[in-house]
Amino acid sequence: MNLLPLLPAAALRWLRKITLHYARRMDGERLLARSRRGAVRAAVQAAVHSAAYRTLLQEHQIEPSTLGAQTELASLPVLTKANTFERFTLAQLARPLPAQEIADVLTSSGRSGRSFGFRLTARAQHETSWFDIDLGLQDMFKVDQHTTLLVNCLPMGVVFNSRAVTVANVSVREDMACAILRDLGPRFAQTLLCTDPLFIRRLLDEAQVAGVDWKALNTSVIVGEEVLVEAQRDYIAARLGIDLDHDPHRIIGSSFGAGELGLNLLFETRETIRMRRAMRTQPQVAQLLSGTADGTSAPSIFCFNPLRCHVEVLSPGPDGFGELCFTMLDTQAIIALPRYVSGDLGKLVSKQEVTQAARLAGSARPWLPVVAVKGRIKDRPVGLPSVESIKELIYADHGIADQLTGAFRINQDDRGGVQLTLQANSERAAQDLGLHTQLLTLARRQLSVPVDLELLAPLAFPYRPLLDFERKFSYLAPVAS
Repeated sequence: MNLLPLLPAAALRWLRKITLHYARRMDGERLLARSRRGAVRAAVQAAVHSAAYRTLLQEHQIEPSTLGAQTELASLPVLTKANTFERFTLAQLARPLPAQEIADVLTSSGRSGRSFGFRLTARAQHETSWFDIDLGLQDMFKVDQHTTLLVNCLPMGVVFNSRAVTVANVSVREDMACAILRDLGPRFAQTLLCTDPLFIRRLLDEAQVAGVDWKALNTSVIVGEEVLVEAQRDYIAARLGIDLDHDPHRIIGSSFGAGELGLNLLFETRETIRMRRAMRTQPQVAQLLSGTADGTSAPSIFCFNPLRCHVEVLSPGPDGFGELCFTMLDTQAIIALPRYVSGDLGKLVSKQEVTQAARLAGSARPWLPVVAVKGRIKDRPVGLPSVESIKELIYADHGIADQLTGAFRINQDDRGGVQLTLQANSERAAQDLGLHTQLLTLARRQLSVPVDLELLAPLAFPYRPLLDFERKFSYLAPVAS
């Protein structure tokens, strides 16, 4: 029986303090070695409990019964959504478990349009899942010292529990979120807002009308679902009244997760945020972290917990970037997915590179291992501007950003020309020739390829014009099959 749920609040606060204290003192290389061994153990358990994984091993010329501590992780098959959820039934993928023992179901976004991936959580795991969340909140926001209200505006039914903070799971209801923040928020020492980079635009506008005082609420923001670029971080901070480079408490941070694997697999810290921001003005920092001195489109700089998941980079190029591959280390997982690729482009940054970059950026070195992430591979097609470069364009000028929703579409015509369609936030903005000229000027200055730019009113924007925020927005036109 797990006694964790039975501990009183004071005991949990002590346990979080002790856990973080000793974790920070652990040697990084030993942690990564332990993580690799844990990944192999997870694969061994998957071979025992998953008929689908046994089939994949055999097709990879590996007899499942031979797996053990001596197994080289790199010799195991790489899993994708196509060769798991699109091929096998859940019964073949999952370990045998009575239906009444399944406590929680989380799905992937279904962004590919073909299928969903699933993460099933057993009741025994669900009863203690909040501890990892609270550990991260304490490490980042000192929630054991400051009463905290967390308003969760993540879409697609993404919710989480906590024993350290008060949680309001409102999804994409900006009116509910603002009412809670305005009326309940003043009772707390700080408030946290979890959302995505598109929905926060609507939330900020609603908060202005509703009279939400972000400074008085001591609000920080964590965004997920898609890449947060630095120009966008600057914009959100300006709207919330946060001095990103000097405020010791409030931050705009980013988190990376995958529905079939788990939330918050990768996450920014105050140290990684400082290093990423330094990349824009310090070529040496950019070179250390991303392999190029050009920091104008800096990758996200994340940490990860190597005792929760093992991270690999497959087929890295000369700059060290390749496809990110994750192995969750929970040997009790209902659906085990050893060496599962996320479709994102990343690079593991060495301890030496991180140490030098942190020193140059005037930051402490993160105590957890670091990975640089450029975003989804499919969002970086050859010959087209990347999704991240368009985000940098939109948010470079806050006056321009105020007149857009943040939604856009990149298309390529039959002759290879690039069409960029932006959604204005009003009919008036869409007809503003001065705004169109400003955007064209920025596009010529910032983008690596020329674009034809079109600015459309909200209802004239043909790509889900009434954003429901329940789905991940597709910024790139689908490739014709």
